[in-house]
Amino acid sequence: MMFLKVFMGLLVGIIIFILAGLIFIGRDRGLELVFGPIEEKQINFSTLTLPSTPNQFLVCPKSFCQASVHRESPVYNLSVDELKAEWLTFIKKQPRIEEGAADEQKKQYDFIQRTEWIRYPDSITIRFIPLGSTTSTLAIYSRSHYGKSDFGMNEQRITNWLTQMSG
Repeated sequence: MMFLKVFMGLLVGIIIFILAGLIFIGRDRGLELVFGPIEEKQINFSTLTLPSTPNQFLVCPKSFCQASVHRESPVYNLSVDELKAEWLTFIKKQPRIEEGAADEQKKQYDFIQRTEWIRYPDSITIRFIPLGSTTSTLAIYSRSHYGKSDFGMNEQRITNWLTQMSG
């Protein structure tokens, strides 16, 4: 009986120590310590190959991406600059979003969005593509950094964004 009390006290002490440590260093840094730093790679949609894990979602216009897409991109009756302005305004209003690299010349932008509770990071790369002077489209690649499954969160995010931006 005494052993059980000592063991439980030790266990509670360890848990409190870990929680205090996470509060001190922050959840984001804690995830990096456990899983490693986020690997931010420059995405080239024309040469992109997808890993076999299901924790990603790719939207791309026909013949723009080498990889098999999960969904074909919609065409917008907006110039590429108008489309970019609308999407960037929309994305910056999303919860827990951080801006990453931006290539203005290519019209390609990176973001990180974290899950609400555990703060797992997902990277989202968007490239705006002109089709004509008053039409354009985009390519979007959303992927998780940790684990092999995302329970469909990347697909859900991008599908919701496309739905919100079409209406």
